[in-house]
Amino acid sequence: MTVAVRFRRHLRRLLLLLASCCLISLLLSAYFLFSNSSPSMHLGQSAEPACSQPLSMSPYRQLPYPYPPNPPYTHVHTDAVVLVLVESQYSQLGQDIVAILESAHFQFRMEIASGKGDLPPLTEKGHGRYSLIIYENLLKYAHADTWNRQLLHQYCTEYRVGIIGFYRSTENSPSVLKLRGLPLNLRTNQALWDCCVVSSSPLLHLTKPGTDRGALPGEDWTSFLSNHSSYQAVLLARAKEGAAAGSGDNAGPGFSLGLQATVVQDMGLYDGVRRVLFGQGLGYWLHRLILVDAISYLTDRKLTLGLDRHILVDIDDIFVGKEGTRMNTKDVKGD
Repeated sequence: MTVAVRFRRHLRRLLLLLASCCLISLLLSAYFLFSNSSPSMHLGQSAEPACSQPLSMSPYRQLPYPYPPNPPYTHVHTDAVVLVLVESQYSQLGQDIVAILESAHFQFRMEIASGKGDLPPLTEKGHGRYSLIIYENLLKYAHADTWNRQLLHQYCTEYRVGIIGFYRSTENSPSVLKLRGLPLNLRTNQALWDCCVVSSSPLLHLTKPGTDRGALPGEDWTSFLSNHSSYQAVLLARAKEGAAAGSGDNAGPGFSLGLQATVVQDMGLYDGVRRVLFGQGLGYWLHRLILVDAISYLTDRKLTLGLDRHILVDIDDIFVGKEGTRMNTKDVKGD
């Protein structure tokens, strides 16, 4: 056997071995890339990977939009009106909610939320009077008596009406709170950093995925944790260093270990009622955008804002504005 023949055989074997190694490497990469079990995210890591999770990896990818769907024989009709249940006429959060509804030209009715959960009439002549219900205080909804809560849930399921709720921590709030009637835990009075929008959330309309770097305003943030597949994080933030992020809890589908969910959406898989819950008020600018998107999502785009924007330029800014602020040729041409 000549040296050339032996060399060609060894070279052929070497090439086959390299091709086999490449094939195995590709299979392992594909397995870890598309597997639903992803490694835990620690506080030292960047927040973007959890926020940019593709929809194909979400446990909700098989759900029709909107969920849960109406039975084909059911015809529901609700007025395009929002029922806002506030603590008082002068509460700051209540006024912020009303200001957003007014600026969007959404019709609403404001009522004082009672301690027992009494509600105004929800139906009239066979149709629903409200397309959405907003609670300024989430506990007024959670602690409503059984009768009123059943009536509310019956209305929400029959007329496809969603619920938005806010929870604001106080110095007397327990560190961990179980929300009555729902598989949801609240962790209160936290200082959080680097809030990011989860790109896989079907709620997003005006809001774009991304990360807002830096400390979030205040140290009274509430985060949500649930093991039920109905709940998905919309906004995530990392806990301040030294805080007990996670505290040994098991983050369920739609959540990320090491990150706190400050806004969550309930897909309606638990009891048929869709919800969006906020872990603070509307002092944070991203919460205002998410609120507008939540209104649009929960009303099935009945109350929504378009994506077109118009810019109004006051003529005074061009001709009689203060020197240094007037528009000039360079400003118009964009040089």
